[in-house]
Amino acid sequence: MAIFNSKSLDRSVFTSELLSLKPEDLDKLRNELFDCIEGINTSLAEVSVFEEKHGLAPDEEWVHRAKKKLRICTQFAAKIEALDKGAPVSYKEAYEKRFLEILAEELDPVSLKKIQDEAAELARSDVSRN
Repeated sequence: MAIFNSKSLDRSVFTSELLSLKPEDLDKLRNELFDCIEGINTSLAEVSVFEEKHGLAPDEEWVHRAKKKLRICTQFAAKIEALDKGAPVSYKEAYEKRFLEILAEELDPVSLKKIQDEAAELARSDVSRN
């Protein structure tokens, strides 16, 4: 069971509590999680660019903590989204969701964005041919 220390709710929240949160608290938590995910991704991307530019490796403990927090935030956000939309409808959707989560953990944000952009461009090209 994951736990998230929410500043917007001024308390710790367990994943098991999500169903019992008031809608306005769930919205606050969702917004906080998305802001946190965006902030962590931005920080990781900045560190990656700095490393490429200057050849200085980042603090591995910091990177590990950032990725762990990103994973927790993503888990919470996914659970909140599932509450809104219901569970994935098909194996393919569930697979794609998990595949992207794993890629986000394994690759730096800049590389993942490049891969997603290239895949989107290739898919548009494939669709426009048909």
